[in-house]
Amino acid sequence: MTQTTDLVDAILANTRTAPAPRDGLQWIDFLALGIYLLVTMGIVIWSSRRQANTSEFFLGGRRMPWMAVGLSVLATLMSSISYMGVPGEMIKNGVTMFAQYLALPLSMSVVLFVWVPFFMRLKFTSAYEYLERRFDVQTRIIGSLLFLMLRVGWMSMVTYVGSLALTQMVGTLISADTIDPIAKWFDPAAAEPTMLRASFLYWIIVSVGLSATVYGSVGGFRAAIWNDVLQSVMLFGGTIVTLGYVVWTTGTGPVEWWRIAAENSAGHTKPILFSLDPTVRMTVFTAALLNFFWVICTHGSDQVVLQRYFSTTSLKSARRSYLVAAVTDVTIGVLLAFCGLALLAFYLQHPTYLPEGIFVAENGHTIVKQGDKVLPHFFAHQLPAGIGGVILAVLVCDVMQTLVSGVNSISAVFAGDLYGRLRPHRKPILTDVGFARFLSVAIGLIVTSLAIGVAYLAQHSGRNIIDLMAPAFNMFLGPLASLFLIGMFLKCDSRVVKIAVGCSVVISFFWSYWQILFGTSFQPTITLTTAVPYLASFMIAAFISRFVRSAAANPGLEYTWKIVMRRPIPMDDDQQDLTALS
Repeated sequence: MTQTTDLVDAILANTRTAPAPRDGLQWIDFLALGIYLLVTMGIVIWSSRRQANTSEFFLGGRRMPWMAVGLSVLATLMSSISYMGVPGEMIKNGVTMFAQYLALPLSMSVVLFVWVPFFMRLKFTSAYEYLERRFDVQTRIIGSLLFLMLRVGWMSMVTYVGSLALTQMVGTLISADTIDPIAKWFDPAAAEPTMLRASFLYWIIVSVGLSATVYGSVGGFRAAIWNDVLQSVMLFGGTIVTLGYVVWTTGTGPVEWWRIAAENSAGHTKPILFSLDPTVRMTVFTAALLNFFWVICTHGSDQVVLQRYFSTTSLKSARRSYLVAAVTDVTIGVLLAFCGLALLAFYLQHPTYLPEGIFVAENGHTIVKQGDKVLPHFFAHQLPAGIGGVILAVLVCDVMQTLVSGVNSISAVFAGDLYGRLRPHRKPILTDVGFARFLSVAIGLIVTSLAIGVAYLAQHSGRNIIDLMAPAFNMFLGPLASLFLIGMFLKCDSRVVKIAVGCSVVISFFWSYWQILFGTSFQPTITLTTAVPYLASFMIAAFISRFVRSAAANPGLEYTWKIVMRRPIPMDDDQQDLTALS
């Protein structure tokens, strides 16, 4: 009995001190990466066998299961930006960001009862077809261009963030002894390991971008959906493994993590509730506003999201898909928040386990300088061999899947909204599916090139991932979503909406780049980057429409929200077959 008690005490004592970091990834980690990539390629090959038309390529034949679509929405919108950015934000700035979920009941109500039933009654392939029906061709082109800029910036940012994580994870393997011969072939002056690691980031960007382009052009939308399902499972697994490791090796839990964070910096655990100062980076109130407007804008205008709802069989299935996406998003968001809190406490207890420059001691406190690098370093150096490789595979495929989803949606918009409108009588050179694949390749190459530029700019900006979202791509979301809001709820014509969205773009640009443009020490809060131009555009349109009346016989008024909602709910194919038999 005494021996058993001593053994238990020894085990508990060992779990209080985390093992020293290992050298980095081992061969078994890369074996796990290879197996995961083979599985995803198998899904792509399987999916490519069922593509006879563009409906199949872009929408999976409108028969995708609602559960799969919901998980796909989660995996697509989560991306490596959130997966890396949320814990990094928690580690560097504290808990304020997670007040965003307070707005979830309101945003869910808008999506479930306003957006989804409206768009499912229209059954478009491209969301921007609505803008032509409601206004005119020029408005559709404006919406499509805003979407292209939004998603190209988004994909470039995702590629940078994922590649940064991979560089951090495999950085210890990049040494002068292994890379010098190759580096000197390109540049005889490249001899410093730090320079080699910096250039390695760009090689990872090129490799991931080209890989995503190839299998995205082959697999199409169905491959994106099913790989997103696999990816969402892996995203959950990564957070659970991280939390489990910290709990097991340190013997601590959320209460202790909170105490450690609070002792180091009160600002981490005591967020500002409200402030009238627009230069305050984030408060509980503005964090909730950020989430509310981001959700209703993406679900009410973004082709990447709406395309997934269009691929379901019915309104009921689309609503179920959103509920799956919303519930899983909250769950993984909370898990990621706990991961950030756990890793902050872990490395405050073990500061020597991190490379220099990530945590810096100042005035008796530890200041986090590079919170975004903590999670990938933990994956590569703390988790047991093999598990780190699985997480590496998650990050690689998350970047690739995000690119695939974005490229497929952009191709659908470009083929139907831009090329088809600007050259309506073109002589076809390729089949519709062949043209879609050609666009996927071209857009993938453009995004890969832009991601290199984003990487260069981001590394010299001094901002974390969350801060970079607004100037990189979110500045286009408010103006884009305002086109749909005006079309649904105002009785105005295309003249009014073009003026309003033009003003919205200007407001959004200055709001996002204020500090850069004017060299000030302050920056308008990032949490209102979407809300301010979105609401401003609607109010400007409402004001101008009082003086610029729309023609009474304007056919576009048939596409306002009240009129569309009077239409019957479209039946899926099975319901149509039963109706025909009866």
